[in-house]
Amino acid sequence: MTGVKVVFTVLDALPDRHVGASHTPVLHQLAGAGGRAPGGAQAVMTSATYPNHATFATGTEPARHGIVTNWVPGSGGVVPAWERGCDVPTLFDACRTAGRTSAAVFGDQHLVGVMGATAADHHWPTGGVPPSDAELDPLGYLQDDDTAPQLCAVLADAPDLVIAQLNGPDTAAHWYGPDHERALDGYRATDAWLAAIGDALAWDDTVWILVSDHDQEPVTTREPLDLQRALDQRGGGLFALPEGNAAVVCGDGAREAARWLHEVDGIAGVGDVTLADAGLECCLAWAVPGRTFGTTGSPTPRGTHGGPRTRTQVAIVSGGHPAVEPLARALASRPVDATDWAPTMATLLGLDLPDATGRSLL
Repeated sequence: MTGVKVVFTVLDALPDRHVGASHTPVLHQLAGAGGRAPGGAQAVMTSATYPNHATFATGTEPARHGIVTNWVPGSGGVVPAWERGCDVPTLFDACRTAGRTSAAVFGDQHLVGVMGATAADHHWPTGGVPPSDAELDPLGYLQDDDTAPQLCAVLADAPDLVIAQLNGPDTAAHWYGPDHERALDGYRATDAWLAAIGDALAWDDTVWILVSDHDQEPVTTREPLDLQRALDQRGGGLFALPEGNAAVVCGDGAREAARWLHEVDGIAGVGDVTLADAGLECCLAWAVPGRTFGTTGSPTPRGTHGGPRTRTQVAIVSGGHPAVEPLARALASRPVDATDWAPTMATLLGLDLPDATGRSLL
């Protein structure tokens, strides 16, 4: 489409249930001016930050882009998702190939590596390293008061594609619990930045997509669910990768373990998960409400995600470009999956994204 600018903004972990006039008045107004998916969109599994951001960048499922958890298992060992990166080309690669300009601004510095943002014309924080003068939040990420001004500065140059992430809601939800009044204050603070971001973009030329990557639920049992201890008691050399209220169990015999894992106290369900490394057996377990996986004695957050109950994503489109209207109709009329956003952005910008498995909303 001629002249269109796309701004894709992830409000990390913002619960769809708290989007409204009380806690997110700016976002509520943006949804009213454009459109919102009733009931939200669906995250990929695990419903964690890095698998879903990799999907936002590629339009593919974790089994294809390779990042199924924040720490990724393989036959060669476990590596951080930000060091591994995606197995398929990203929107930043597609922009470069098509001669389109792109930029990335992230509050979670690890997303530079996860999403392949070094291929963008501009990315921040540079190299995925927080600036030395930045004050990090309690979980070690950049605060919205640093990230949002960087985003506004980038928008002044009007790149064709901007992908951004504000981390404030995620830290607030983990730290206080997603429904705690202090977390709601955090959501309001992030929402307030959206007004300045809206003022900085070229409204009439822009399709502004605002999403979250996952939900969160409260942790009510402070003792973490130590799945590794249960696996060790059974023997067999299996290992667990905790991902909030989900855990990926890996090793020879993991598929057989799926038959008895439901017997472990605190586990609500067991299912399949596919790794890019087909040589490593695995399965997925998720906890009962109020529990989160971890090791005995480790700090326990007050909010958690990762399992099937926290898959709901915010899905809103706004902006002044004519494409907003058909996108809003699509959000209102069909289910939306996390894999659908990259093909949609590719359609808007005339990009080739052949590995995408999602469906464009246009």
